[in-house]
Amino acid sequence: MIELFQTMLTGVAAAALCGGAALALTRGNALREVIRLAGGLAVLLAVLQPLTGLRLPDLAGSIRQTVQDNAAQSAQYQQENEAVLAEAAVQSIVDYIEQRAAQLGVSCTVTLVASQDTDGRTVLTGLTLTAQETEQSERETIESMIVSECGIPKELVTWNWIE
Repeated sequence: MIELFQTMLTGVAAAALCGGAALALTRGNALREVIRLAGGLAVLLAVLQPLTGLRLPDLAGSIRQTVQDNAAQSAQYQQENEAVLAEAAVQSIVDYIEQRAAQLGVSCTVTLVASQDTDGRTVLTGLTLTAQETEQSERETIESMIVSECGIPKELVTWNWIE
């Protein structure tokens, strides 16, 4: 860019110098007007000629790159959003099961294990209930509540007893 202005300035200075010298050597008014016109055209050419070598950035390529960058950023935000939503869903299930178990008279801590399937969806792979050992009937009541209200298969439910 600096070279462009340097070329323009040199061209304008040369055109003005030549035009001024030609005007100094002429005596007739008609010829002076022609020399002034030619000098003005030379100055204009000195300004515009370097601009022909100026290459503007490829606007279509720039827009295409911006669209690709935005799509990649949007996909990243979508993945992060899905992960946060999955975590919130898991936490709400844990809270719900703990509250319902407490209502049924069993104080327990729930640990829910989730993973991503091949389609990127969050699936539950295990549920562990940590509690003091309880009656078989209470366990069955809680397990049936988990199956009926949460839709978690009984095979995924394990108990961890504390003393």
